[in-house]
Amino acid sequence: MGPLPRGYLSHSQIRLYSECPQKYCFTYVDAVPCRRNEKVVLGEVFHATLEEYFTRQINGSRLADDETIIFFNDRFSGCEKEENIDWQGPHRETRARGVAFITYFLAHLAPAIQPLMVEKELSAEIPESQITLKGVIDLVETDFSITDFKTTTGRWSASKARNSLQMTMYKYLFERNFGNVHGALKYEVLCAKNAAHIRHQSLPVTPGPDDIAQLLVVVKHIAENIAGGVFYPNPGPFCAYCGFVALCRKKNPGLAIGKKAKKN
Repeated sequence: MGPLPRGYLSHSQIRLYSECPQKYCFTYVDAVPCRRNEKVVLGEVFHATLEEYFTRQINGSRLADDETIIFFNDRFSGCEKEENIDWQGPHRETRARGVAFITYFLAHLAPAIQPLMVEKELSAEIPESQITLKGVIDLVETDFSITDFKTTTGRWSASKARNSLQMTMYKYLFERNFGNVHGALKYEVLCAKNAAHIRHQSLPVTPGPDDIAQLLVVVKHIAENIAGGVFYPNPGPFCAYCGFVALCRKKNPGLAIGKKAKKN
């Protein structure tokens, strides 16, 4: 098997390849510059704020709530100065939604959390295929439970959480690094279209007996395709929102790419 562009696979790489192999190629093989979506930026700033909050708590000096919000605002202001962000609405509205997410987290989630590790990067080589997997776990608590935080505009379904490869990969990586530790797996999803209406879902994930085996099959298949240069376009209703849509149209003349999904 040939080398992978980054030398390893992550959940984000697997998700991107599954979404559109050509988009994966543009991103990881050709390294084409692309503007980041504001939702991605908001998620990054939210996660950076939680990392600072939990790291301080682990070290015995928890941030006060107002300091945590100041940290978020400072990070957000830094992102506003970047030129490669696709702002789809007023900056102030995105900032306000982020502050609302942090405020909700501090009031309703933080008091019960006992952090052990935060933004923990783990890697492991799959013995059968010599493919390296890497992942960064948002939060491991003192009872060895694993939590991943999501910020979204729409609610998740229980099946989406249950069928996500991400938690299966985290479980695999955690056990390969620390042994067979049985901790709960869950997503904490904060969703809102505006700062006034924050909704929260706590979605547990119960591993199935074949989850790891299925994950390794998917990883091997995608790694082989990437190494073999299999990068076909996968047009769909969300192509219009892709940062590579113009390049994709140019590379695939005649293919129906970039039509926005109709609203019912």
